Amino acid sequence: MQKPEGHIPQHPGDFPAPQDSEQQYRLLFNAHPQPMWVFDHASKRLLAVNTAAIARYGYSRAEFLRLTILDIRRTLQGQRLTEAQIDKDPIGSYGLRVTTRWKHALKDGDLIEVEVTSSDLLWDGCPARLVVVNEVTERIAMEQKAELAMRETSAARELLDHVINRVSDSIFAFDKDLRFSYLNAPALRLFQRDKPEQLLGRYVWDEYELKHARVFHNAYVNAIRTQKAEVFEAYYAPWDKWLEVRVFPSPEGLSIFCNDITERKLFERLLLDRERDFRLLAEQMPALIYRTALEPSYPTMYISPYVRQLGYSVSEWIADPQVWTNALHPEDRDRVMDALSGDRLDGIDHQIQYRMREANGNWRHFRDRSRRIAPSDGLPAYVQGIALDVTDLVESEQALRESEASLRRSEQRYRLAAAGGQVWDWDPRSDRLNFSDDFWLQLGFDPVPATVYRSRLGALTHPEDLRRHRDALRRHLKARTPFDLEVRVRDALGEWRWMHMQGQAEWNEEGQAIFMAGTTVDISARKKAEAALRESEAYRRNLFDQLADGVLLVDHGNRILDANPQAVDMLGYAGEGLLNMSLEALLANQKPTCPADFLQPRSPSPEPLTEWNVVRRDGTVLPVEVSIRALDATRYIAVLRDMTDRRAAQHALLTYQVELSELNQRLMKQERHTTRRLAQALHDNLGQSLAVARLNLEAVLVTAGTTLPPVLAEQCQRLEKVLAQAVLDVREVLADLRPPLLEEQGLAAALDNEIRTAPLPLGTDVLLEVADGLSRQRWPSDVEYSAFMVVREAIANARLHAQASLIRVLLDGDARRLDVEVIDDGTGIPPDMWQGRPGHLGIVGMRERAISVGARFVITAEPGGGTRVCLNWVAP
Repeated sequence: MQKPEGHIPQHPGDFPAPQDSEQQYRLLFNAHPQPMWVFDHASKRLLAVNTAAIARYGYSRAEFLRLTILDIRRTLQGQRLTEAQIDKDPIGSYGLRVTTRWKHALKDGDLIEVEVTSSDLLWDGCPARLVVVNEVTERIAMEQKAELAMRETSAARELLDHVINRVSDSIFAFDKDLRFSYLNAPALRLFQRDKPEQLLGRYVWDEYELKHARVFHNAYVNAIRTQKAEVFEAYYAPWDKWLEVRVFPSPEGLSIFCNDITERKLFERLLLDRERDFRLLAEQMPALIYRTALEPSYPTMYISPYVRQLGYSVSEWIADPQVWTNALHPEDRDRVMDALSGDRLDGIDHQIQYRMREANGNWRHFRDRSRRIAPSDGLPAYVQGIALDVTDLVESEQALRESEASLRRSEQRYRLAAAGGQVWDWDPRSDRLNFSDDFWLQLGFDPVPATVYRSRLGALTHPEDLRRHRDALRRHLKARTPFDLEVRVRDALGEWRWMHMQGQAEWNEEGQAIFMAGTTVDISARKKAEAALRESEAYRRNLFDQLADGVLLVDHGNRILDANPQAVDMLGYAGEGLLNMSLEALLANQKPTCPADFLQPRSPSPEPLTEWNVVRRDGTVLPVEVSIRALDATRYIAVLRDMTDRRAAQHALLTYQVELSELNQRLMKQERHTTRRLAQALHDNLGQSLAVARLNLEAVLVTAGTTLPPVLAEQCQRLEKVLAQAVLDVREVLADLRPPLLEEQGLAAALDNEIRTAPLPLGTDVLLEVADGLSRQRWPSDVEYSAFMVVREAIANARLHAQASLIRVLLDGDARRLDVEVIDDGTGIPPDMWQGRPGHLGIVGMRERAISVGARFVITAEPGGGTRVCLNWVAP
């Protein structure tokens, strides 16, 4: 478009005064549906723009004419262009610039994909360029989606081919003319080819013999004709293979899945041969081999011919479902039925023994081993087993047991007779009781016949003891508790004689008592001695019952002559067990704490208290407090007081103190861990957030401060001060929670920083004195932390409570030792408060911090006034 030279537009963006051709061109320019503009070639400023560009790019006409082409055009990567790059736009035929693809920036900042066509012209006599824009954003997006879909389709096809080639089935396809159209890798191996190209497009029966494959051909043709799937098994002689074939038709041809089942067929044939062999073996084996259903009434599915040995026929046994149940012994029937109907696991053998009646009425013993079988074809499960005739074995075992029982009884009676006393035995099944003649003779009676033993003994036994005898016998037979008791029996003179009875029964496999034997011993003399002893013990108890402590009467040779019940109970000795025992024998591997001559009575006054560790009868050691008083020239009394409770209380106190110390150490460790985490959270989260908020607020005040309303500006300034103060507060809290420099530079640097930065009242000075070579010395982190907190607390106490004017902090030690002292010239602290001020935890906290790291903590008063706080740590 050529304009007359010297023509001046009326205002920017408008064309010159219309002439006919120019008016038509301007109308065409403004009405063009695609964005168009003209820009100056030298300054790159936009000179004119049409309505479509205004609508698409979002600028008004005035805004457009303030822009340059550099503000709009971007590279495909979104970068701005230079004037040199725009000047290098290539020129094609007819003077038009070659169409190129760029990105343009809209007013809202979005970028769109465009193709630009431009041509050079003169605008008011100056070189300019007309630009026509064709937006291709949606087209490019569609192209990208199409390309992505193509890649995904290709990947899916590759994955499908990969999966098909890896399955074990041979998969191949025919077209409607039975020509190969697809083969996977297993199919190539089945068809004995190396590459698909060797078969693709070829008629199947040109490659393979049809006369051996009529079953295959008929199935293929029928599937194409009916469009229904075909599944069959067939043998292909040239390959000597059995194949399972599944044919799936479609309008395009057939998809065929083929699986080699030759091994399965061979196994099935082998299984049939094995079953035939098993039946032949079962018919010849001398045992009952059976198969029974699991549903009541458990009908027999198979029984071996050995059933004829019991007088039954095979047909009779299978025809009558109840024949086996009725043949079982009544005592065994419920047990066998419960075992058959109980839970059975596949593959687990179950064994049971029972009796079964022959057809002639005789009983035979069988040992049965069975297993639950679950068929793989879905048929109901059944039980298969073998029952061995063990009648001869059971009868031999029974005879052997009876012979052994008879021998044991003879041996038992012999041992009882040798042990002393009168022997007796009892047969519970026949209720036959036998006593030796000596039993009756010792009572003054003549021997009596065995038939009247029970009635005679019932009349002679004390009524109270008769009931106890019956109860003891019943417990022994049922619960198998020991049969051991003492009873009273009246003799021929009418006096009661004490008899000690003992016995032991034998039981069979069913738990029934079959024999019992025992002895009776006359213990009347022992009973009289025990009665006399009880009278003597009653006298002694009355003598010593008023004494709460244990009392021992000891002779000059340290032999115990007597002891009161409290001493007996204390030492665990019954009766006269302590009498004549050496006093040294009661002491636990020690001698009395006083010399032997000191134990001899020298005056009627008691000797000083001492402590002994006395060994009780059960072996335990009992601590006692002993008071010794001379009784006469040859005897003295030792009063024993049990110290177990006192020592237990002392031990409990020590344990509590140890546990409290361990708890304090854990609390100190938890405090350091919690403080570190809290400080980290304040620094990383709250501190950073406050700093960012402050910086953003300052940026707002800088960039828009002059345009903000006065009220809002004043509020922002106040908020800026609040944020600044909050940042300072967070820093102060961080300094309290995590002492600066302690972890990085050590205790000396941290204390120096604390003293320099901590605010102090006017007139108070704090001095840090560090021994030579310790400025960079490091100790364990928990030791440094505890020492730092103790120093901080001591300085705070001296400043707040003692009104000190000078506080000195002394740091000394080496790599394995740390000595810290805080000395002030304040008012001091009274001695009664060195362990802690009531209602305050400062001193207690310092002491516990020191204890938690194994350090020694001391508070003392200075001679001239003031307080000295010391922490001394030595490496373990």
